[in-house]
Amino acid sequence: MEGKSPSLSLQKHNWIFRQSINREFLRSYSGIIHIAEMVGLATSFGALQHYVTLVSMKTVADTLFFTTSGVAYFVTLIIFLVKVFDFQKKNLKFWNAFIVMFTSVTAVLLLVLSSFLANEAIKLGDSFHEKPLQPKCVTCSKINIASMFGFISSILFIVDFFLFVRQYGFPCSKRKGRQVTVQQVQVTPMTENEEERTI
Repeated sequence: MEGKSPSLSLQKHNWIFRQSINREFLRSYSGIIHIAEMVGLATSFGALQHYVTLVSMKTVADTLFFTTSGVAYFVTLIIFLVKVFDFQKKNLKFWNAFIVMFTSVTAVLLLVLSSFLANEAIKLGDSFHEKPLQPKCVTCSKINIASMFGFISSILFIVDFFLFVRQYGFPCSKRKGRQVTVQQVQVTPMTENEEERTI
């Protein structure tokens, strides 16, 4: 019996771990969008890192995009884990306000910074088109991938924002409930004289 106790306790912990996972969230649109956001951010970050390595230089837009996409990836991962294990129930108001603010700000930042990357890609492509003998522009493809997945990630964050607001509403807004007042009707028993009059 003593030899089986560690395995039994391990099975018990595994069962508790499985029960704590929010499977409905993983199968929902919100869960799928969270995974897609992390994939898009990781792809854009990796492509831009490859581009910077090829050109051996980094612009201000590149640095800002690195910072924004990196921070957004880790925060999205934290939010994903919080929702998977239902940690947000302990402080629902805080997490609702934080998620609304994070998704809206991240969507705007990624949209603006991806536009800067797209502008940089256009200038780089024009410089290569002016030289027909140049080999295929590998660096152009990397920055194009980074800007494209940056735009895709921003769209995903916008969709995530509207899905969250549609489900939970704005954290600061208070729903006004209708107050219904019920008036009590007093019933008095009729006397014998009143009964004769009604007859």
